[in-house]
Amino acid sequence: MLDLVQTVGRRLLAPVRWMLERAFGSELNPLKHLGALTIYFLWIVVVSGIWLFIFFETSIVGAYESVEYLTHEQWYLGGVMRSLHRYASDAAIITLALHMYHEFVYDRHRGMRWFSWLTGVPLLWVIIPLGITGYWMVWDRLGWYVALVSAEMMDWLPIFSESMARNFLSADALSNRFFTLMAFLHLIGLPLFLVFGIWLHVLRISGPRINPPRALMAASLITMTALSFIFPAVSQGEVDMSTVPASLGLDWFYLLVYPLAEIWSPGWVWGLLVGTSLLLCALPWIPPLRDVPVAVVDLDNCNGCGRCADDCPFSAITMMPRSDGLAYESEAVVDPSLCVSCGLCMGSCPTATPFRRHSELIPGIDMPQLSAASLRATIMKKSEQLEGTERVMVFGCRGNEDWKRSKAALGGSDTAAVDLICVGQLPPPFVDFVLSRDLADGVVLAGCPGGDCQYRLGAEWTALRMARERDPQLRKRVDSSRLALAWDERWPANKGLAAVVNTLRQSLGGGSESPRQKTDGRRLSKPARWALLTLAYAAFLAPVAVFSVWPRFGLLDDGEAMVSLSFSYDGQRIGECRQLTQEELQKLPPNMRKPIDCPRERMPVRVLFTADGRPLYEATLQPTGLWGDGSANVYQRLTLSAGQTELFIGLNERGEAEGFDHTLRQVVDLAPGQHVVVEYDERDEAFVLRLE
Repeated sequence: MLDLVQTVGRRLLAPVRWMLERAFGSELNPLKHLGALTIYFLWIVVVSGIWLFIFFETSIVGAYESVEYLTHEQWYLGGVMRSLHRYASDAAIITLALHMYHEFVYDRHRGMRWFSWLTGVPLLWVIIPLGITGYWMVWDRLGWYVALVSAEMMDWLPIFSESMARNFLSADALSNRFFTLMAFLHLIGLPLFLVFGIWLHVLRISGPRINPPRALMAASLITMTALSFIFPAVSQGEVDMSTVPASLGLDWFYLLVYPLAEIWSPGWVWGLLVGTSLLLCALPWIPPLRDVPVAVVDLDNCNGCGRCADDCPFSAITMMPRSDGLAYESEAVVDPSLCVSCGLCMGSCPTATPFRRHSELIPGIDMPQLSAASLRATIMKKSEQLEGTERVMVFGCRGNEDWKRSKAALGGSDTAAVDLICVGQLPPPFVDFVLSRDLADGVVLAGCPGGDCQYRLGAEWTALRMARERDPQLRKRVDSSRLALAWDERWPANKGLAAVVNTLRQSLGGGSESPRQKTDGRRLSKPARWALLTLAYAAFLAPVAVFSVWPRFGLLDDGEAMVSLSFSYDGQRIGECRQLTQEELQKLPPNMRKPIDCPRERMPVRVLFTADGRPLYEATLQPTGLWGDGSANVYQRLTLSAGQTELFIGLNERGEAEGFDHTLRQVVDLAPGQHVVVEYDERDEAFVLRLE
């Protein structure tokens, strides 16, 4: 089942990959830099946020006014910074989601990689609240709605004894300290957790690349800046808690669950969020990845050069002091819990040479499931089956689905296919061995499509080794024109591996055109490439702009008003208070001698709320507290038709079904969009309708 889901996911991604490679080239393909792009967008958020905070006022009135000043008066800088802040935040969510999708469908979340996947899931629980608190700070109508529903969701959790949401029903309940707290959470508290989470996320990765190529950074910043001028981010009106906006433009990247909280109960929303998070955390073990033998070090052939440790993408190899007494300073030690069995270490070992004949081919570090000796034996056997004058031997990653499909198209007596764990497993001397011993006339290395290596660095290290820019290097005597790297732009990989092989074969046959010249005709013209680049950025930024405010979410239907019930009430105690006798007092410790003994537990409270005699809310509420001695809390948002309406609320402090101890009956003329708050005044012991 997992294989089917991942296969479908890869095929859905294939046309996107093809278009991006044609537009950007393999090195600048954004799909190879999704994690780094996410971090880069967060850097834009940080820099723009610092500028915004310089002018931000942490007060009820000043918060909205200062943001409006930046948006309209200082539009040329503050307004652009606000828009960049918004759009970079949304872009980070898109690249983060694509990054998770990409890693999942290419099965890069299991085995040793479980740690990076598992530590990435909590980052969602930091980034999303980080964006949500940003909307609170703007304190426009959207900010008020987000604060209100967030508080309602927090009220569902058994944390607070009284309702948080009632603090957002009237301006009197708020203070400037609220915005000071939001500023701390948004600017210091949550960002610190985010930085720590990113560090933990890449902890087990050797040389993590947290910055995308400069060309991608510059182009992304330029296009988002242009979007900020074309479609600037604006507020959605000053907060007026006596009215409810009919609809709001939600940022669906961060506020997707808020409509669900309106449709479902907060409990169901929490269940969805927690359940989805637990499923994501469990994915690395559904099903568990089959154990694969890890790299093995042979100290008799290890000279402690350290190349394997330098090339390992996951820091699985450490150079330690020599333990066998040989005249070398260090030796390679493999950590089985970190090794992904990719074989890149074998490809970097200078002793992994097939030219060894007087001793057994055992390099300093080897892969038990596909050793250097067995690889040489396979090459020898395959070469014996080759015929013709333009024989080609193709090496491919056996775990790559494209390689599995392409091998079937490489039929013929003049072509041989050899499996590798990763193309980076092939030491350069093996290419020299094939060509110098005339085992084949040409060699094709078929790595992962677009050079997006399953093991991060296999294609890159291989390209550098074959270009004689990284040790171990391909010897200078090898004619590079007889070697093709299928993911290199010089070769028509977009036409399929068979096209690469045929292009190399034509070159071997003495064709008048070089591979570069042959593929130039197949490459896109400069206008076509610019058109694809524009289309790619438009396809990315259009959702960023559109789904940051659209589709609008309706809070009320036409002709509706809102009534909020919000109060706490201490029900009667379950028993009468009793005067203790002097003898009973003497038996108690001095610090507990109270003359009157009252039972702690309170009775439930029954509440009924009607409009024109029609019940809208009826409940028997239990007292809060571990001992049942707290107040019963009522918080409910209700919608009803506008117009003249008789509202009635009754409360029975003993939880009885009949009769009420406190009532309020009042006829009100509700305007469309009006917000009425029903409260209980403890001082006057009466209900109050707040009709601001």
